[in-house]
Amino acid sequence: MLAWLLWRLERIERIHQAARRLIGEYGDEAGAEARRRARDANSAEAAQDWKRVAAVIARRTTKRAALDAATAPTAVELDQVAEPTSIASDPPKAFRIQFFCATPDHSERNLTEREIEAQDTSAAIVAAANTEWPPRTIGLRILDREGREVFARQKASRG
Repeated sequence: MLAWLLWRLERIERIHQAARRLIGEYGDEAGAEARRRARDANSAEAAQDWKRVAAVIARRTTKRAALDAATAPTAVELDQVAEPTSIASDPPKAFRIQFFCATPDHSERNLTEREIEAQDTSAAIVAAANTEWPPRTIGLRILDREGREVFARQKASRG
């Protein structure tokens, strides 16, 4: 299960990186480029990934300016708007990310620790996946507010 989750997180990160790259290169036409790449893909899996990239781009680059201009309220409508209401949601929870390295006696030593706030364990894992690991780090642990380990990952050995 853990390997599957890590694979999914890495796949999501690759899709978001491809979306950022296309947005930077093609601007407003990035979605069209992603859809073209999906049509031209060599495999069904690659086509599905490009469709996901197109979906991410669509969420990030909607033509808000055109929509805002078309749906902008008039001064009369602004006077009739009630006070905004807040949407109740669970407050973020505190998590700690511990980065560790190996010692000569093959034990682990904590290099550094970062505190983060996230809605749940899944969001904390995503935040950890997007965090840059310090040098010499071989793994990380995510601890909840009570200090219980909720997730751990170690780099694959390269030997």
